[in-house]
Amino acid sequence: MRNSWTRAWLAALGSIVLAVVITRTRERWLLNVEQPVMDWLLDGTDTSVWDRAQILSDWRVIIPGTVLLVLVALWLEKRIAFAIITTTVFAYAVAGLIGSLVGRVGPTGELTGTFPSFEVVQAGVFYGLAVLMFWWVGAPKLLWHIVLEIATVLTLLVAIRGVVNGEFWPSDAVGAALVTGLSLITASIVLEANPAKIPARKPRRAKAAVPSAP
Repeated sequence: MRNSWTRAWLAALGSIVLAVVITRTRERWLLNVEQPVMDWLLDGTDTSVWDRAQILSDWRVIIPGTVLLVLVALWLEKRIAFAIITTTVFAYAVAGLIGSLVGRVGPTGELTGTFPSFEVVQAGVFYGLAVLMFWWVGAPKLLWHIVLEIATVLTLLVAIRGVVNGEFWPSDAVGAALVTGLSLITASIVLEANPAKIPARKPRRAKAAVPSAP
């Protein structure tokens, strides 16, 4: 599995480098593809229904949720708690670095550095780490697959909401998915190298038999 993770990590890194190169050198080509879509979305189309999905990437959900993951990890294995914090910081740092490097203007012309979408990275990393925690503690395959599907849908809702509201381009969401993937692969390598040690419950002591009166 270690070689598989390494290949996946290198593939994600290579995809990010390629995406940055395309975004910087083929911006006009990207605009020709994405601008008609954004013009249609922003031309009087009612997108208010998507505003409800904003809570999925709100700091009031992400921060307490991340803290909860860290506390659970601390109870089981301190190194995993450190891995969760490091993964989150790593993802945010990579997204910020690429955003400042590319300096892309958003669909409305008001936002800069939208590639990759920080909002999608924030949501994707949090929900992805939650899935990895289920996998790491040895949850039944069906259960963590269900959690995986839910996390994927929630992250997609965050991405779609940002696109339909004109906050970032569709390719910005794709870039965010690549950064999220790189970060979660890194976390997966650490989690696999440190199997979960679930504290065993202490058996209940049997009550001493009370001798009956003669």
